[in-house]
Amino acid sequence: MPESRRVHIVDDDASVRDALALLLSTAQIDSRGYGSAEAFLASAPVDDAICVLLDIQLPGMSGVQLLQHMAAAASKAAVIMITAYPDVPTAVATMRMGAFHFVQKPFDAEALLLTIEEGIARSNEMSDLQKDLREIAIRFARLTPREQEVFALLAEGRPTKVIAGRLAITSRTAEHHRAAVMQKMQARTISHLVRMALRIEPASLSP
Repeated sequence: MPESRRVHIVDDDASVRDALALLLSTAQIDSRGYGSAEAFLASAPVDDAICVLLDIQLPGMSGVQLLQHMAAAASKAAVIMITAYPDVPTAVATMRMGAFHFVQKPFDAEALLLTIEEGIARSNEMSDLQKDLREIAIRFARLTPREQEVFALLAEGRPTKVIAGRLAITSRTAEHHRAAVMQKMQARTISHLVRMALRIEPASLSP
């Protein structure tokens, strides 16, 4: 089963882990169970996790502490907090920390599966966006310093003549750099290049 359909279950109650694993299998969702936050961190790469069902009350590191750890590691996982003793302040606090959802035991199976499917979809979408961003950054890094300057000016919508004047180069040289930038960035059009520029750290684009 693909990693994109895997859910990690972090709960110290083995019967809950087993019940959740069975429920997930009915929706053709793979799962891995852990009895503690420490066991999860030792076995599952935080940056690769797609969806995590996380009990708030855990021995040792609490569910909230694990959520904080994942947030600090910039995890893209959709974390669904679960508890038998819900309270509004805790729910709000975990959502502010980045939790995708907060659900109460005993679970409504249908509603929980729907939430998990939404979490998986969101996490996969964020993962795809992150991959695209990394690829754009790699292409940008391959540009020469002069090409990066041209890239920034093209992203501002500057025509070739203006770019040539701004950089004190000939129009022909500016055209050459423009073509190189479009090729190296794999930009189909200027608008495509602009969209990529908007996703790169602004500080990297200062001409």
